Amino acid sequence: MPFTTLQVFSSYSLLKSTIRLNKYVETGKLLGYKQLALTDDGVLHGAVEFYERCIQNGIQPILGCTFEISWKSDASRKEMLVIYAKGAKGYESLLKLSTLYQQGLTWTTEMTEWIATHSEDVKIVLPPMDSEWIAAHSKGKLESVLRTVKEEFPGVEIAVGITREMVERGEFDKMRAGIEDAGVVPVAFSVSRYLNTTDYFSWKVLQAIRLGETLSFTQEDATGSESLPEATSMTKVFQAAEDGVLLSNLEQFTKDLVVEIPLRDTMLPKFPVPGEKTSAQFLYELCETAMLEMGVTTPIYVDRLKEELAVIHEMGFDDYFLIVWDIMRHAREQGIQTGAGRGSAAGSLVAYLLHITGVDPIRYNLLFERFLNRERYTMPDIDLDFPDDKREDILAYIVSKYGNQNVAQIVTFGTLGAKQVIRDVCKVFGENIITVQKFSNNIAQGKVTLEQTYKENKAFREHVESSERNRKLYQVAKSLEGLPRHSSVHAAGVVLSQDVLTKTVPLMKRDKGYSASLQESDWMLTQYAMQAVEKVGLLKMDLLGLSNLTLLHKAIQQTQKITKKAIEITKIPLDDARTFELFQKAQTNGIFQFESDGIRRVLKDMKPTAFEDLVAVLALYRPGPMEQIPHFINRKKGTEIVQYPHASLQKILEPTYGILVYQEQVMQAASEMAGFSLGEADILRRAIGKKNSDAIAAQKEKFVQGALSKGYKKEDAETVYDYIEKFANYGFNKSHAVAYAMLSYQLAYLKANYPTAFFTALFQNASAKSAKLQDYLVEARQLGIKILPPSINRSFADFVADDSGVIVGLNNIKGIRRDFVESIVKNRYEYGPFKGFQDFAYRMGSQYTKEPLLMALINAGAFDEFGETRATLKANVDAVVKSVKFHGLNLSLEDDLEVAFTHVEEEPLLKRIEEEIEVLGFSVSPHPSSKYDSLVKSGWITPIQTVFEEGYMRFVGMIVDIRKISTRKGEQMAYVTLQDASGMMDVVVFPSTLAEVYQHLQQNTMVLAEGRVKKGQKGQWQLQLNRMYPMSFADKLLEDSAKRLQIAIRPEKHTPEVYAEIKQLVTKYKGVTPVELFLVNSKTLVKNSFANGVNLESKLIPSLVDILDKECIKIVK
Repeated sequence: MPFTTLQVFSSYSLLKSTIRLNKYVETGKLLGYKQLALTDDGVLHGAVEFYERCIQNGIQPILGCTFEISWKSDASRKEMLVIYAKGAKGYESLLKLSTLYQQGLTWTTEMTEWIATHSEDVKIVLPPMDSEWIAAHSKGKLESVLRTVKEEFPGVEIAVGITREMVERGEFDKMRAGIEDAGVVPVAFSVSRYLNTTDYFSWKVLQAIRLGETLSFTQEDATGSESLPEATSMTKVFQAAEDGVLLSNLEQFTKDLVVEIPLRDTMLPKFPVPGEKTSAQFLYELCETAMLEMGVTTPIYVDRLKEELAVIHEMGFDDYFLIVWDIMRHAREQGIQTGAGRGSAAGSLVAYLLHITGVDPIRYNLLFERFLNRERYTMPDIDLDFPDDKREDILAYIVSKYGNQNVAQIVTFGTLGAKQVIRDVCKVFGENIITVQKFSNNIAQGKVTLEQTYKENKAFREHVESSERNRKLYQVAKSLEGLPRHSSVHAAGVVLSQDVLTKTVPLMKRDKGYSASLQESDWMLTQYAMQAVEKVGLLKMDLLGLSNLTLLHKAIQQTQKITKKAIEITKIPLDDARTFELFQKAQTNGIFQFESDGIRRVLKDMKPTAFEDLVAVLALYRPGPMEQIPHFINRKKGTEIVQYPHASLQKILEPTYGILVYQEQVMQAASEMAGFSLGEADILRRAIGKKNSDAIAAQKEKFVQGALSKGYKKEDAETVYDYIEKFANYGFNKSHAVAYAMLSYQLAYLKANYPTAFFTALFQNASAKSAKLQDYLVEARQLGIKILPPSINRSFADFVADDSGVIVGLNNIKGIRRDFVESIVKNRYEYGPFKGFQDFAYRMGSQYTKEPLLMALINAGAFDEFGETRATLKANVDAVVKSVKFHGLNLSLEDDLEVAFTHVEEEPLLKRIEEEIEVLGFSVSPHPSSKYDSLVKSGWITPIQTVFEEGYMRFVGMIVDIRKISTRKGEQMAYVTLQDASGMMDVVVFPSTLAEVYQHLQQNTMVLAEGRVKKGQKGQWQLQLNRMYPMSFADKLLEDSAKRLQIAIRPEKHTPEVYAEIKQLVTKYKGVTPVELFLVNSKTLVKNSFANGVNLESKLIPSLVDILDKECIKIVK
């Protein structure tokens, strides 16, 4: 008669237990348990993991749930009880009860009624802690209370828990008769909230985190009574007590608490097909119709479709494809932008024909077998991308289609990560902010542990060891690290079931999203996290919100608004010259996957000329294959010989210049040389990817034998296999790369051909991310797009474009609430444009005519169009606010009650710019450096915010800060902050340079500075100053940039040798003046431009005269 504990809370009773399931089962086995229970607080989050671990360790799992109930007869009376599952029906009952409890977070009549109708499927234990029945014993009402419980749950076997302490204190002896007279069974009982007695203090800290309480280390040596006891010792205690009745009752009570959680393959819901058709027939009809509509009816497409449909049907996935098709169909019908796809699904022709993906797999030589094949039975995994502001609408459609009992999102858990747990623990012990920051600031972002940080970070380790208290804080934090802290919604996962979900998975309520399409009661989450959901056989789909799809949708809308023409983004040319010029110049700010400094450097070096180049860049720009980028570029340019591991692989590797870039190439190579089917080749790829040495060896033997049977030499086969094994780990999924490159290209096409529309959409998409927005604004200005301040009459909530430029939206002004913006737009719509500042104030009324709101609008430039200086408006704000407050909304008196303005001269430009930055995060007034934008276009000057690589550069900007210091040698040097229209940069002026530029170092002075840009210690860009010029020098450059040097070449001089001499001189004497070459007596431009302009003040002109006649050289404006 072995003992088992009946009430165990795991860490999934959030912040109420320190028990981790892996350690619980492991410890339970060591302590001699044959059965282990899990009875979390109203939830079943850990049920599947617990069940699997128990089965793996030969332990019988007991599944239960702890609930606080309200009596049906008296709702004010509360009782804690634990409900256990008996068999399969009991497990289903537990799923249902936990779902009902979580929906209301309280006991309901529906729960009581459910138990009454399923009384044979569950058992109940009343625990003794904080229990009404224990209190009733002291009042002589024990039997009465227990009979009430029996009446609440007729037909259910009910027990009361008797602890070791109750036996030892003699309490059970006194209450035994009353318990048994009430028809209730007493059983041996214990509760566990932590594994070991030494974990008590960590558990106390966890409770303090949950309750927001504080503790001191004086309690650290205390031990608790709610650890997991040793089974053998508990068995002895209860055997010796009361003739062992408690232990025998426990054995009898638990023997039928046997649960088997069905772990199975995915149960696909049936798609409701029209008429009498089967799912396979309907899928075929959809694909056949699409083939005709899309004009892809050649034999290669017909044969590919036949093969794919056969595989899909044999594997039982017809309904899956129809479900996904239906979701994408709905999105298109609702005008929701969809992407080209992601992952290996882009290799499927069926997915392409159903518009699930936007990539033709035959055109790009993509493999269906990488996605799905007969040799590897796995569920197809099609991730669906939608604009991030439309994802909830898609979910609403799925709920409406399949019912809120059959669809749910998936729970995920935020954990006590390294940074979070150290902050929480420090707060519990009342640590000051300095101590917290010394811990926290030395912990890296991301998935890093405290132990790892201690080993790798010297500053963190020294702080821990600096005091005994810090060591204790660290140890406590480490003991709690990784525990679940809160539940939240998985970013993408959605489950779909043919039957009601609660037959398979427990559910819980989630916060309502922002979609008006769903009722609050429709928003449900699975209590099981993603892995558990899949293990119990539910269909999981990933619906991802992609901000770049939102950007694409907005850019298309803006383009159509400006051009008044529809644009079909899926039909744009994939060889557009402007688009590839954008990529070649690495002007890829705002372009999906191509924004980082590193990938932009690759683009500048490679100079892509075809869509396939972009695909290769995405595949290569990752750790590992990145080493192959220089070889790829050099081979593309013809400066490195293309080599192949074997001549038979030339056709496969030729598109990537002999370099194995894609996983599909691994599969094709195995098929070509060793005769593998593409399905077998996918098994080979996966074996190498998983680094399974036994599987790799077996695959090598198979590969070599296959190659020998096809007539290849053994050494050639082994060489090729070794090559494949070496690079297969680096190979990228080509289907994924093509799909993502397509979205990137579509965005780049809009940016290159419709820049105003694109940047308007980009500003809208980035308005909440001010750092990125600043980058985008700088680039837009460089391209000549005017950024106009908010306008009280022309602005809406967000950025909008018109003929004059892009107008900043009112929502971008800090301190301006959304309801205020809506009211402004509504008032304008109903009563027409505002006539002036005071007209605005009177019409908006005292609700919105408040000084902070008006000051924000003034500083943003929203009233500039009325002609008054901002200083004047500020000087009169108080008077206008008082007038509006006094006269209310009596607009008939507006003209008579206008405040007589005190006119004030406008504030200095720099002050206006500072105020704009304060309320907008960026400036809209032209910075003094904007005057030199033509020098930026010529490449002579670099905007600060556009720096993304080291190099020698020039900047025009204003000195806004100067800090002079002495070096260790006693020499003077300086740190200068330089500001241009795009941002600010630190300038380091070394002692050797300081004396030369000293006269230019004056605050609020414009200068031209040049030198080498490098990254500083904190990763920021710094200019190491070489020379500094007064603005008279920049003005001369500006004047020269407005000129053109025209060179006319006589026919007899029109030779490669002469052109080479001219090019050499133009390269030598670089400057800002553009160069044009003409044939004499012809208007034909021989060479439209060189890579750089020229310096007219140099020896260039005399040198050109030596080559050509003086009459052939002309400087024009």
